[in-house]
Amino acid sequence: MRITKSLMFSILFAFVLGSASANTDPTAKSARTEIKDMIVKSEITKNLNTETTVNVTFQVNAKNEIIVISTDNDNLDSSLKSVLNYKKLKSADIHVGVTYTLPVKLTK
Repeated sequence: MRITKSLMFSILFAFVLGSASANTDPTAKSARTEIKDMIVKSEITKNLNTETTVNVTFQVNAKNEIIVISTDNDNLDSSLKSVLNYKKLKSADIHVGVTYTLPVKLTK
């Protein structure tokens, strides 16, 4: 009986702890959404003739700013870097110093 009580208490504790750490703010944007919004606002796509997918490799510094390391499209490299470099992210779902690669699909 004592083991069953302890087991039930442990499961309940784990459930409460897990749900307490969940994101309860439905308006919080992910880093991916923030980056997409930055690119859309910049209107980089207005000179595109075809649909293009660009892989953007970036990191986030201690100030929560994007640092673009590279892209795989030479034509859009400087444009994407000027739009994204040193722009602050509001979301906290991304880790400082980790290299991420984000595929960005650009359409006209």
